[in-house]
Amino acid sequence: MLYSVEDKKQIEKVIGVFQEYINGSDYLDIVYAKKLGYILLKIELKSRDIMESIVIENAEELVTELFSEIAMDVVEMTGNDHAIANADPLERAEIERRLAVYKEKLPEYAKLADSLEFLE
Repeated sequence: MLYSVEDKKQIEKVIGVFQEYINGSDYLDIVYAKKLGYILLKIELKSRDIMESIVIENAEELVTELFSEIAMDVVEMTGNDHAIANADPLERAEIERRLAVYKEKLPEYAKLADSLEFLE
């Protein structure tokens, strides 16, 4: 068995909460493979290449990856080319605003936003 019943339930809950974000993203997708489990794909649409694939071990890992992707969306939207940790105050406020929706729906994972280094 790839996941315990509870782990699979939690991963599917996270996917459900983030479904609109994932579906709206031009570069993210989640697939299920019988031999590997859930896989988060980071895609380059123009070339149709998979730039990175992450086999999801648990719901916490998936939430952390998606929180990071949302934060990077903000940094990229502002046209800056720096790490999340170097986000300016306006970028930080926007990241926190976007993450708040998911932290409210998934309070058990809210603490993971702190792993984005500047969110405390």
